[in-house]
Amino acid sequence: MIRNDYRSEPVRRLVVMGESNAYGMNASSPRNEWVQVLGDSIREFQDEPVRVLNNAIPSNVISPDAPGYIAGDVYRTAPSALERFEADMIACRPDMAVFAYGLNDSRCGHALESFIRAYGVIVSKTRESIPDALVVLVGPYWNLLYDAKTWARPEYANFRSGKFGRSGDDLVLAYNQAIAQLASETRSLFVDVYRVLEGAPWLLTADTCHFNDMGQRIIGLTVFCEVAAHCSFLSHKSRRIEEQLNSSIWNTGGTGALPHVIQTWRKADQWKK
Repeated sequence: MIRNDYRSEPVRRLVVMGESNAYGMNASSPRNEWVQVLGDSIREFQDEPVRVLNNAIPSNVISPDAPGYIAGDVYRTAPSALERFEADMIACRPDMAVFAYGLNDSRCGHALESFIRAYGVIVSKTRESIPDALVVLVGPYWNLLYDAKTWARPEYANFRSGKFGRSGDDLVLAYNQAIAQLASETRSLFVDVYRVLEGAPWLLTADTCHFNDMGQRIIGLTVFCEVAAHCSFLSHKSRRIEEQLNSSIWNTGGTGALPHVIQTWRKADQWKK
């Protein structure tokens, strides 16, 4: 069965909303921030440039109902996604709208029903306001505190404080499933980064919450691969180049290959007989 093509036209404006990992905290350079990895990958494979607006805010949560939300905590937990998405997403008129929420809300114990209700309002109104945009919902990232047994070790005692210290994976996995369902119901694309990152603490920095360069790059490439696998616009350039260069099995490949294999496969006339 041929899968649904979520977008066939190029993306000219990409807008991302999320929290500190989407913001790019702990990446050693801008090129390693996952939002920029995504933008650069799109630039490489589509025929037109894309402008990237990173409207993520560190510590951000989905709504004021999150237990970790503090009113007046400007450009941290507040304004929440629910309070700012009309200005920071819809008003930007993106071709591609990316939301990446769930980590902070699950870490502060935001009830599933409340979390997904607020997320549903955000996605539904975004879809209604910019119906032609590709909407992408990036699921929550994996964090070390989701492994309750490991999190209980003495070396992590200093991290087990404050409003964002809920351990265990029951809530975050429920989030992941609910976000996937929300994506299905709103004609959005869901990206499951949790399964890719799960159980790999070497992708985290010493603070056990944020991702290092490799972790950030993996997130960006995972989002890109999911988009590329479900949107034909990222293949137009490749197909055009194939036609322009008359590429085929006879004149491509073989970089670093065995010399006698290269010689055999480059003799196209011999294979035509």
